[in-house]
Amino acid sequence: MDQDFDRIASSWFAQFSLSLRQQDVPGCVSLFHSSGWLRDLLVFTWNLRTLNGHDQILNYLTSNMKLTTISQLKLSSDDLYFKPSPGDLPGSISSGFTFSTPIGIGRGLFTLTPTDPVSGIWKAFTLLISLDSLNDYEPIGAEQGNYHGNAMCWSEVREQRARVIEANPHVLIVGAGQNGLQVAARFKQMGIPTLLIEKNKRIGDQWRKRYPSLTLHTTKEHHTMLYQPYPETWPRYTPRDKVADWLEQYAVSQDLVVWMQSQPLPTPSYDEQKKEWSVCIGRNGQILTIHPKHIVLATGTLGGAYTPSVEGHSIFNGYTLHSDSYTGGPQFYGKRVVVVGTGNSGADLALDIHVRGAKSVTLLQRSSTCVQSSKTVVEMLDRVWAPDIPTEVADYRAAGTPFNLIKQTLREHKDEYWEKDKELLEGLIKAGLNVDLGPDGSGILPLVSERGGGMDVGCADYVISGKIKFTETGLMLEDGTVLEADVVVFATGFVNIRTVMKEIFGDAIDKAGPVGGVDEEGEVKGAYRSTGHPGLWYAPGDFQLSRFGSRFLAIQLQAIELGYMKQGI
Repeated sequence: MDQDFDRIASSWFAQFSLSLRQQDVPGCVSLFHSSGWLRDLLVFTWNLRTLNGHDQILNYLTSNMKLTTISQLKLSSDDLYFKPSPGDLPGSISSGFTFSTPIGIGRGLFTLTPTDPVSGIWKAFTLLISLDSLNDYEPIGAEQGNYHGNAMCWSEVREQRARVIEANPHVLIVGAGQNGLQVAARFKQMGIPTLLIEKNKRIGDQWRKRYPSLTLHTTKEHHTMLYQPYPETWPRYTPRDKVADWLEQYAVSQDLVVWMQSQPLPTPSYDEQKKEWSVCIGRNGQILTIHPKHIVLATGTLGGAYTPSVEGHSIFNGYTLHSDSYTGGPQFYGKRVVVVGTGNSGADLALDIHVRGAKSVTLLQRSSTCVQSSKTVVEMLDRVWAPDIPTEVADYRAAGTPFNLIKQTLREHKDEYWEKDKELLEGLIKAGLNVDLGPDGSGILPLVSERGGGMDVGCADYVISGKIKFTETGLMLEDGTVLEADVVVFATGFVNIRTVMKEIFGDAIDKAGPVGGVDEEGEVKGAYRSTGHPGLWYAPGDFQLSRFGSRFLAIQLQAIELGYMKQGI
């Protein structure tokens, strides 16, 4: 059977290789199913693109195939994880391959399915190609550990390196959470001098300041850190404080240069001639000026807390807070609490408040809420990020299935997913909650990417419209019902990070374009690719997105330095 996989994959790959060498666009397109997908990460353009169907693929390759030359294509027949083998789709075959371009080394991954049961013709349903490194810019890897014949101790070496970076960082990363740290670790391995700044006192404080019972909703295989997997004894779901402490020691282990209690001051300026920024940093009461070539905003896609204005707030005898300020439930012991908003934060907080002894907890919902059990979500994630699969392999396999295809597939199986969680969903409906599997039935995973955080629009609009009002003792709903409350918690989300960053960067943010959510091709807007403003980049998303996307961000910065890529395209 393995010989059949290899024979079929080799036959298709030989035709594909020939079409690329001859730059035969129609021939290449004919190797795809009419509904096939091509995802290109920096090979034909300096962008992250996903094309679906013959027309899109034809137009894309017609415009861009001649811009580069792909050679030395080789099927990954000897690679344990990428050799020709059964694909995730029923009856499919997947295989990896490698190739060269004039400026670097790339790799790819394709999935073939038969055109019909009898013809024996196989075509590509999905094809991923990516530029993985530039020539002569391979990752540094592990050092020997002795310096100048052991004449210098490690602390001296580290201090010396840090001084050089602090004096002249090529890149400034704003935010030393999981995204900023992973991007910095990647840059360090790629030889890019990088300084991180973080407004908190300690790395990990953005997690420590959240409610104590918080645990990550994904498994450790999904949220492991770049270059540094968790120990075998690590919990399957990581608690808040363990995340915080791991981030802190990660910065030390990866030898990253971080300034704590530091943040950029208004307004950094970009010199078009020198192609560098002038940035004033507020650090522990001092103001320091640095001149990086690039600034990476790694503060996530979420900006400040969004709390809608509610009529009658001034007469309410209790107190209100946003979910972002919630630090734990004991303070609500014996109190009547109303939580406005039924997204993840609202549900998590309601549970925490309840188990901490609140007299009552009421969730206020305006529109339907997407609900899936953690078991169902983890089953989906485990198919890719399994404990026995290396993280880098899992990440690349995941990238091989475009976002819009994932969404389409989940939507087609929505009845099965409803049945899986039927008991949970019907129980919630019986309790009065309006639930669904998302606007189109594709479930919670696409929503995380599509919304990119943001506001709980249903509840927020409901409040803004005046259909909810404060009384002295609680909230009055549109029908006159009064919810008696001592505390009202607004789990109504956050404004986009652009709103906050505009206060610091001014008009540069307008030039940078949107960030967060996905574009029509299913790629995350503004993430790990050109924003439209030279030298200004976003590194948003979860652990996995920054772990994977940081490679392509590093390559683009190197390509600009080498003159391959123009700034701000």
